[in-house]
Amino acid sequence: MTIAILATGDEIVHGDTLNTNSHQIAHTLSSEGLPLSLQLSCSDKMTDIIACLHFLSQKNDIIILIGGLGPTTDDLTRFALAEFINEPLVQHEKALEHINNRLKTANLAINQGNLQQCLFPEQAQLLPNPHGTAVGACIRWNNKLFFLLPGPPRECLPMFNMFALPLLQQTGHSHKQILKWQIFGAAESEIGQILENALANLGCQTGYRLETPYIEFKVRCTGDLVAKVQSIVDPLLKSYIISTPEQKASDRLRELILTLNEPITITDVVTGGLLQTLLDRPETHHLINFHQLNQNKLSFHLSGLEDYWTQQQATGQTQLVIHYSNHQQEGGETHFIPFRSSLVVFYAAEWLSFRLFHLINQLH
Repeated sequence: MTIAILATGDEIVHGDTLNTNSHQIAHTLSSEGLPLSLQLSCSDKMTDIIACLHFLSQKNDIIILIGGLGPTTDDLTRFALAEFINEPLVQHEKALEHINNRLKTANLAINQGNLQQCLFPEQAQLLPNPHGTAVGACIRWNNKLFFLLPGPPRECLPMFNMFALPLLQQTGHSHKQILKWQIFGAAESEIGQILENALANLGCQTGYRLETPYIEFKVRCTGDLVAKVQSIVDPLLKSYIISTPEQKASDRLRELILTLNEPITITDVVTGGLLQTLLDRPETHHLINFHQLNQNKLSFHLSGLEDYWTQQQATGQTQLVIHYSNHQQEGGETHFIPFRSSLVVFYAAEWLSFRLFHLINQLH
């Protein structure tokens, strides 16, 4: 089983738009151990799309098509695929309902272009789009799978990760399991070599995905090796784990604040507002005070990262200080995190989230 990616759009071919969708999807496929053979880009012309489908279908079992699902006259991907597989397009009521709901929210009326977005082959399995009108689809034809994804990255990548990837993981890989760890504070080249050496004789597939400041490490192995792999990897990564594989430390902190439902004060003179960006949501906005004007019962003052803000040369480590008070006790703690580049501010925000999570549980 092999996978190919076809990104459509004149803007990609002409270099006006960077093809970030294919890059991200390819990285994810690789980290999941799913075999990617080719990436292609072509114009919006039906003849070009069909020619690429003929070429890619010769040696690939799965083709991921990106772009051309919008409401305008140059959005022709669905029509090209229909012609290629020689099947008619029909209106899908779930797609129509989704588009109607999106347009009502924006106080817009449905038009002919929107109706075009409801057309798919009859057997298509629709893929939801939480961020736009263009639903995607998975089409099975002649022992092949075709995925249709929208072009805008804010729509394409969530749809791929949430709905297309789980389907891909079922194709020829059901006999294996995926184990994941989210590594914090380690150099990718250094920790990667340690892990590869430790697992060298087990016959497992490994993958890495950098999402600053984390490295997601994945191992794909048969069920009988799961316990063995965990017994090897867990001790090696123990000091680099500050969150679950599914969440960042800032996600866990935001959920904790929402669950406790009690206002706190966080005075942040470390991250330049990044921590607030990570934590501030409509549902948590009234619970977190990011200035000193109104001190809540539980308050934190964060300082440090001075060598970053004064543009001093990276020296390997930098200092963070947390002072806390809950009107009954107060105290502080000092930590050091890696300082290898300007990305240290992202490390600081996640490390502070990790420590605040535990301090809030301790002081609450």
